[in-house]
Amino acid sequence: MQSDTLSTLADAELARQAGTQDGRAAFAALYRRYLTPVYRYFRARTGDAALAEDLTSQTFVAVLEGLPRYRERGSFAGWLFTIAARRLADHLRSRSSLPLDEVADLPASDPPPEAAVERTAQAASLVRAVRALSPDRTQAVSLYFFGGLTLKETAQVMKRSRVAVKSLIHRGLRDLRERLNDER
Repeated sequence: MQSDTLSTLADAELARQAGTQDGRAAFAALYRRYLTPVYRYFRARTGDAALAEDLTSQTFVAVLEGLPRYRERGSFAGWLFTIAARRLADHLRSRSSLPLDEVADLPASDPPPEAAVERTAQAASLVRAVRALSPDRTQAVSLYFFGGLTLKETAQVMKRSRVAVKSLIHRGLRDLRERLNDER
């Protein structure tokens, strides 16, 4: 099947195809579709680009291994981010603390040095504030905003109701606003 055709297929159909012996192209389409959101999720949770890349790779390896057993009982994104959340939890259990390195991705074009410094400082403040939230609020905010999941998918990953997740996100944003305003 052509790459153009694959890019228009729904996640469930791609996952079904990717779980077969000749499903490389379908897996590649899913990989391209979800690489950036999964990386952003890990980057927001860890503050470390190299670690986010490693966890992203581990997640996609686990997805590839699990695709033959994938059954559509929710969204594919929810299933994928459940795997990502488990990878992060495993990593956090194995380490007592995570370093907060530089957290901003610099854009492709070179901004003026002042703008790059300001953006890096703002991103570092945001990551510190997100990581200072309660674990549930951090998870909800990270999945929803950095992972790009819907409320329903975030609820699926967190094994919570949609209303509970919406409340966690609302409270998390309120806490972030307060923390960031206190830094000014």
